[in-house]
Amino acid sequence: MTSHTLHGGRRAMAGTDFGHAIGLPRALPGLPLSPLVGAYGELLAAQQTIGLSHLGELLVPPGGRLRVLDGIFAVTGPGRRRHVGAGVLRSLCQDRPEPAAARLLERLAAIQEADPAALRRILLYQLTHLLQDHPEGKLPATAAGFGVDPAEATALVRAAARRARLDGGQRVAAENLLDDVREHRIRSAARRAALLPSAGEDRPLAALLEDLAARVKAADTELAVARRAEEQGDPERACVHYEEAAALAGDCPRAVRGLVRTYRPGPGDPGPMASALVPEGVELRWPVADFGDTRWRVVRLTRGEPVDSPLAEVAGRPVGGVLVDRGAGIGEEVRHVALPLRADGAVDGPPLIAAPLAVAPVVTEAAAVDGNGWIEGAWTAPAGAARCEVTLTGPQGPVPVPPPARAGLRETLRAPGLAPGRYELAVRARYAPVGRADHGAVSAAVTVAVTVHAWPDPVLTLTARAREAGGVEFRRTGGDGAELRLVEWPGAAPAERTELTAAELPPPLNWVDPNPTRPTGNGPGGNGPVFVGHPPPGSLTTVSAVAVLGARALAGPSVLVEAPLPVTGLALRRAAPDLVEVGFDWPGTAGTVTAAVIQDGRRTDFAVARSVFLREGLRLPVTPAALSVEAHAAPRSTRSVLAPAGGDARAELPADVTIAYEVVPGARRGLRRGPAVLRVTVRAPGGAPGPDLPGFVLVARGDGSRNPPRPGGPSGGTAVCRVTGAELAAAAAGTGTGIGTGTGTVERPIDTAVAPGRPYALRGFLLGGAAASVRLEEPPLLSLVVR
Repeated sequence: MTSHTLHGGRRAMAGTDFGHAIGLPRALPGLPLSPLVGAYGELLAAQQTIGLSHLGELLVPPGGRLRVLDGIFAVTGPGRRRHVGAGVLRSLCQDRPEPAAARLLERLAAIQEADPAALRRILLYQLTHLLQDHPEGKLPATAAGFGVDPAEATALVRAAARRARLDGGQRVAAENLLDDVREHRIRSAARRAALLPSAGEDRPLAALLEDLAARVKAADTELAVARRAEEQGDPERACVHYEEAAALAGDCPRAVRGLVRTYRPGPGDPGPMASALVPEGVELRWPVADFGDTRWRVVRLTRGEPVDSPLAEVAGRPVGGVLVDRGAGIGEEVRHVALPLRADGAVDGPPLIAAPLAVAPVVTEAAAVDGNGWIEGAWTAPAGAARCEVTLTGPQGPVPVPPPARAGLRETLRAPGLAPGRYELAVRARYAPVGRADHGAVSAAVTVAVTVHAWPDPVLTLTARAREAGGVEFRRTGGDGAELRLVEWPGAAPAERTELTAAELPPPLNWVDPNPTRPTGNGPGGNGPVFVGHPPPGSLTTVSAVAVLGARALAGPSVLVEAPLPVTGLALRRAAPDLVEVGFDWPGTAGTVTAAVIQDGRRTDFAVARSVFLREGLRLPVTPAALSVEAHAAPRSTRSVLAPAGGDARAELPADVTIAYEVVPGARRGLRRGPAVLRVTVRAPGGAPGPDLPGFVLVARGDGSRNPPRPGGPSGGTAVCRVTGAELAAAAAGTGTGIGTGTGTVERPIDTAVAPGRPYALRGFLLGGAAASVRLEEPPLLSLVVR
């Protein structure tokens, strides 16, 4: 009787009580709790890649149905079904053009060849979870919707409802249990088994769990013997039993830690494994690059973790005797152990044990610079570092330092008050793993050597004052023992005590004598050397002092020095007794010129702007007395120290001396008049005008006309009367007809004998070099016509 006939005749019983006396000889009495296949996670990932909800979808053609209760069959029609074995799976590879599907089918064929029941376990395991996760998973139609043949749908949903429901953690345990057992990760397998419900009717799982329990018991026995030997002071015997425990349970933390404590390499054994920090993690190097085909299980022990903590395995295999552990926690102290494995995954032989290593990356980009009695260090802290610790050692030993300042991962520190000498800055990064601050690791020190050099004393004050002999003298206080440079900065002057290098200083002012002189007295601004400078005319210079010692310099104070352009072409003209006109050549681009009038012992300043001067000139109120005018360009800044311009513009103007004349008719003598008289009056304010008065001449001119023209100059007619300057000066001084108050009169008869015929016109003129400085007052014109 074929299995088809048997299945068809007992269908009702199958639907009622799945697995009892039906199906193939290896049919399961109940649905599996675990797929019990190696690398199930990889299989599941490949299945999900091509979008399958379960692997059965890959085994039937479109529109076909799947039977799984007494074997794997693809049903393609009434009475037509095909058993799916390894051969059929490989033939299906040719029907699936997708490479991922073909690879998955090839893998299923290999699983089927190794264990004919394995693929059916996987399918039943997947279908069970699909039904249990579905809200209508107890309906046969739901199973049919997943592609299950309706003839088996009812039996399958009833069996799925009876099987224990697994949560997420239990599913992970069930799917990875066999991998742990095969890799001799017995402790991990035992933890997974403890999560699962009772195996019940899943006989393969029950057998696996029974074998697992026996291996756990054997490993515990070996551990107990090893601990007693270790307590009795026999580490060599303890090591043997720890190694046996590790062979039984390769992931047993107590066995591995016991090996670390008790194993000592003997003669001929390979040396320890080397470990070192690299940017990618911890680099492990085997003592021999080639161990043949030996497989290794590399575990990482972390200081401070509980002794029963599951072992952290390092992923990957050594290449050329080198393996990088990328999972070591930052700030932890770790130790790596490499366990050689047999082909079946059991530990075989003594381990390779590395020395403890702090996974504490060092700081990077560390640098230090020195300044005037200070050191400033900077570095980049590693990501994950809790803080950085700094020590500074100088010529006299350790130096206290303040805590570093942090901006992001960049940290800086400035240590002030240091004497010149060589110092060493050492920076260590400290780590504090979360929840285990007492086990924080400290990185190796990164050291930077730096020398604190001697710096000049700062210049405290700088003063400038004009010299009577011309130029400006500069004095300073402070800066003892340093070279003083007087410079002009191209931009804004740096703040006082700014630290500079001599190479970055502008050149010294070329108009300052570099050779100072000693002061002859206690002048203002200090008693230090005196520098003399002659600033160029028209310059406005911010003179800054810099103290220089070797290659280092300190910026000092500044003074503003101005050398105005001189005023040239100064000339004076009295426009009226109380008004003087001042003329000069405007000095360059000066904005304002100050004119000072010195008269009667007083000095009065008048400021005139360039635009006003060019448009209106300069007229200043005065008195008739003698005066002088000085003119100079006004400073552009109220803070300027003025350097004498040299050749000060100064002009003198004598007192306003006037000479007035009139023609007085002669006295009558009967019917006739006597000769007309010339009366010349001198007025000199403030006293005698001095001996340098001009002479006076009266000139007559007639041409026979009724209105004769006036003489145009001393030679424009006939001289009819003369008075010398000496006579006028004597009169003003009181020796003439005056009274000695600066005013005097001289009278002379007019020589009518030489006068032209009447009518004629008279006019007086001043003669001599002083004529331009004396004002002549003339009488009314009609009084100067003789008819």
